[in-house]
Amino acid sequence: MKSPKNKFYLPIVLSALFFFISISCKDSGITEPQPSILTKETIGKLQAAADKVMMENQTPGMMAYVSVEGEGELYITRGVSNLVTSEPMNSNNYFRIGSITKTVTSEAVLILADEGKIDLNKPISFYLPELNIPSGDKITIPMLANMTSGLYEYTDVDFINSWANSHGQKVFTPEQLLTGALSHPIQFEPGTKYDYCNTNYLLLGLLIKKVTGQTVIDVFNEKIFQPLGMKNTFWPNTSYMPYPYSHGYFLESNNSLTDVTNWNPSWADAAGCLISNFSDMKIWSKEVNERKLLSDKMKSVRYEWVDAGIPGITYSGFGLEKALDWIGKTGSITGYNSQLFYNPVKKITIIINTNSMDGYPASSAFAAFAGILAPTN
Repeated sequence: MKSPKNKFYLPIVLSALFFFISISCKDSGITEPQPSILTKETIGKLQAAADKVMMENQTPGMMAYVSVEGEGELYITRGVSNLVTSEPMNSNNYFRIGSITKTVTSEAVLILADEGKIDLNKPISFYLPELNIPSGDKITIPMLANMTSGLYEYTDVDFINSWANSHGQKVFTPEQLLTGALSHPIQFEPGTKYDYCNTNYLLLGLLIKKVTGQTVIDVFNEKIFQPLGMKNTFWPNTSYMPYPYSHGYFLESNNSLTDVTNWNPSWADAAGCLISNFSDMKIWSKEVNERKLLSDKMKSVRYEWVDAGIPGITYSGFGLEKALDWIGKTGSITGYNSQLFYNPVKKITIIINTNSMDGYPASSAFAAFAGILAPTN
């Protein structure tokens, strides 16, 4: 049997040992790691850049999120989400993500390719012969995803003017949207040139429906949102936003702002109709980088880049854009401008939303933030 004295001395010994270790650590100069990117100076520059964007653009509000792996995260809020009530922008608010939708549509296609439901080497006419797509026997699935198909843009000036004149209340099916675009001849030989075209993603949405027999949103929910825990991303069935939300505004020619929050987004379909918030976009940014829902083969396909050759977008991938080391997507839809980009070299995430797309203020903010956080000189 152990001596009672051992029970008495053990706490003293442990206390003395802890004291010795503490003194040794202090003497050795061990300190908490300091931020190397998100320093006070850098945060000040980001805040100033946000102020500058707000001064130079007539957007009512801006919400920005910046995180650096190992250094924490930062929210920058400017302006209001509602001009009538003056409610500030809030990270919990829903907003329309515009063409960031394309990153979800394209990932769904890759997941279905992994499952053997889509052959990326087949032309789109193999799956959708009933649409009589111009040069559809030459346009592969990757050409649609990376914007090299040569198809005509359905959102041309006539369409936009007609939709705007209805005050955004017209409701469309993807087949209706494609009628005009597919009546035009091919703009260039498929695969030879980059040209941003929303028509490509209407076709990818119809491809998803054709090979699964499900709606696109059901496929998104089953294959992407549920596995990733994205509970706040929706394909809208009506014109109305889920609560709480940031109102979206359009700058009129007389410099007044019109509330276009409830303009129907059906015209954007699989190219840009989704609604989300910052909590889900943070999850999605991680997936854009890790691609954990994809096989190794499809991970590589996701990052197969073609030269876009235009300022701001150096390369186009399978539903993604690459500018220097930044990978992600710009989203714009009437009333909203968004940015979602990840830098795998610096391990930085930037997500920005503004409640006006006029002048693309979120794009301006991203360019400023990226230059501050990952300067190229």
